[in-house]
Amino acid sequence: MADALLLALGHRVRLLRAERGLTQRQLAEAVGISRPSLANIERGRQETSVSVLLRLAAALGVTPGVLVDGLGGATPAVMPWLELAHAVTSAEREHRQRADRAWHGHRYHDAIRERGIADGLVRARELHLTVVAAAKGGDGRG
Repeated sequence: MADALLLALGHRVRLLRAERGLTQRQLAEAVGISRPSLANIERGRQETSVSVLLRLAAALGVTPGVLVDGLGGATPAVMPWLELAHAVTSAEREHRQRADRAWHGHRYHDAIRERGIADGLVRARELHLTVVAAAKGGDGRG
């Protein structure tokens, strides 16, 4: 059970970090831990103290409850479909912002590449939601 809790917590930290567009190094520095320690927490390989948990929550802009709520019954091996769609949406938004910055900086090749990645993420999200809807009997809600 402890391993499942660590995996679920790590998954949640990784998801929130990605949603905020932070690298492991950036988050680790904000929390005051090493990047390898953060990587181990995200992989569920390292327990964390309450103080690190509080600093993680603060650095991610959430309450500690957001990090731990519902972890007891979590199944971290499978990312819930809505969280995956949300993560893809966040990544798409980041790539569109990068494309805009590249375009304004006259780096057209980079802008086209970032836009292509964003468009690919949109298509991946649409396909994912279609598959989930079919698996769940057509409504896509789980």
